[in-house]
Amino acid sequence: MAELQEEALWLRAGDDEEALDDPERRRLFSYWSRVAPAGSAPKRQDIDPPIDLPTFLPTTIIFNVERSEDGALAFRYRLVGTKLTEYARRDLRGLTVEEAFGSEFVARDMEIYRRVVEDCVCYSGARTSMIETRQLFERYKRLVMPILGNESGSVDMVWSWMKFCDPPSTTD
Repeated sequence: MAELQEEALWLRAGDDEEALDDPERRRLFSYWSRVAPAGSAPKRQDIDPPIDLPTFLPTTIIFNVERSEDGALAFRYRLVGTKLTEYARRDLRGLTVEEAFGSEFVARDMEIYRRVVEDCVCYSGARTSMIETRQLFERYKRLVMPILGNESGSVDMVWSWMKFCDPPSTTD
């Protein structure tokens, strides 16, 4: 299977959403950016995806950002959309990305999530990955966005939304 190729974009609140190649990612970035201070990210209290963007929820993931004393970051699944749970054929909530898929398979994702957190930027890109439980490939584009904690003021959550190019079958 050919790798899905798309150049990664790094965007900050206030950047022009026209840089994104499809209307859904533009709409989501515009929503996120509209409530974020320029160059920062929205606070959790300022967004309400279930009310404002219900059609995005089935392929949404929200991670809690966990910081260890040595500064290492871990990303724990807080919310996993229904379509993603169906595709994976398991509930990932409560697991870290590494617990769910193994550190050797998530190295590139961890780099992206770390930069989203540390630089308070959005990532837009595409990838091809394996649904290991069924030995199927999935191809998708995604937008990964930081969310500030209401109290902490630091990035405490990462919001990832996926748009599948060839949605996997859930009946295999």
